[in-house]
Amino acid sequence: MALNYFFTVIFLIMGLSVLLFGKVMYSYFLKIVSDNDLSKKVGLALGIPGLALLLFILNIDNWYYRVWSIVSFLFGLGFFLRGLFFIFFRRFLVISLEKIISYGNVFNVFAFLICVCLSILTLSRDYVGPIEDISDCSNGSRLEVYCVLSNPEDILKTPDENYFIVSEFGGIKPYEEPKQGNLALFNLKTKERENLDIKLGLNVWGDPRCQRKDKRFGPHGIDLNKRYDGSYQLAVVNHFPEESVEFFELVFDGKWSLVWKGCVSIPEKYYINDITIESSGAFFTTHMYPRNISMNEWLSASIFKYPTGVVLFWNKFKLEELSFTDGGQPNGIAKKDNMLFVANNLSDTVKAYDLIQKKEAFSFNINSPDNLIIDKDSIWVTSLDHETLDVTAKCPGYTIKGIEENHMICSLPFKVIELSTKDLKPINIYTFNRNKAAFPTVALPYDGSVWVGSFSLDRLVSFKN
Repeated sequence: MALNYFFTVIFLIMGLSVLLFGKVMYSYFLKIVSDNDLSKKVGLALGIPGLALLLFILNIDNWYYRVWSIVSFLFGLGFFLRGLFFIFFRRFLVISLEKIISYGNVFNVFAFLICVCLSILTLSRDYVGPIEDISDCSNGSRLEVYCVLSNPEDILKTPDENYFIVSEFGGIKPYEEPKQGNLALFNLKTKERENLDIKLGLNVWGDPRCQRKDKRFGPHGIDLNKRYDGSYQLAVVNHFPEESVEFFELVFDGKWSLVWKGCVSIPEKYYINDITIESSGAFFTTHMYPRNISMNEWLSASIFKYPTGVVLFWNKFKLEELSFTDGGQPNGIAKKDNMLFVANNLSDTVKAYDLIQKKEAFSFNINSPDNLIIDKDSIWVTSLDHETLDVTAKCPGYTIKGIEENHMICSLPFKVIELSTKDLKPINIYTFNRNKAAFPTVALPYDGSVWVGSFSLDRLVSFKN
């Protein structure tokens, strides 16, 4: 997608050049084409690279699926044809350039508007290829599909590694109004969903001012850690009915279940996404953007990549902002030793922060990263291999106003990337096109496979690692 941004800048430069210096440029070209020898040399200088670019693009499989490759093809074709005209059709070029000069600013303004439109296109669109309705739930060429869950946005392993704990996402603004979701189990032997029983206990791990009377939750990011006393604490970012972090003890008595052990209410100024919990019960969580953000404001942040949020730290008494972590929709978060890893969804980066020096240590550019999973010396992260407006253009039910209830289950390209915890350099990159999933949020390696969840699908999928 970096090439799309490159072409965005190129089209803007071209448009401004034509608008401000059009007459000078056309007069210069007219001077060249009036000289036979010089015109042939320029023709060869344009035509040969243009032909090389054409051949390069035509050798890429499905090149017409991507905006950047279509634009590259058109640039190659344009240079090649321009070279032919400079060599063989000089008289036609002379007449054309003289007419363009006679039109003056009218032609310049028209060319400028075309360049602006092309600049907007390359900035807002990427994937223009076909999509599939994948509601039949069959396996793909590389993905095994298990349609037994609802929006499995985040997953983690139980201590015995026989189950996944699954956060069945209920939605967030501005895509949709938050609603009730569930915490569930995915049996790794039977590949079936199982209920995860919840009992309400006393608030002994959270803020005493935060209370709960029922078992309705809208879970988002989750994390599991062993406390100093040996008990397992599950921390859950919750959006329904109120914005909070919920604490549960994960217990096993013939089967896994949860006991609610407290919560932390989140102030109105914050809207959180993911969490990493310490053995002490303190936690880090990502504040995405203002809770009342509109879709237009979200799209603006998506396009221009400016900071919208920050990492918060709860020290068991109050929430603190870590000002050195501001970014465009901080999303997934994970911690190893004194290094904090954060996925910035809208500013397209995964960053590593040194908590002792309180500054950024490493960064890796990746389109729309989501949750982060640390496995040994690797960080696993997903990436959307398309732009936001590709979704609204390709998938019925996904609009710029949000996600409609009866939306299409469609397939869009994505990637799963394994990064090194030492320096965030890529170890493996897995690319999926026209397969049986979309909108990935989490990638969890387990037993030779990688399991992928989604914020807007009815399934978990896996592929061989």
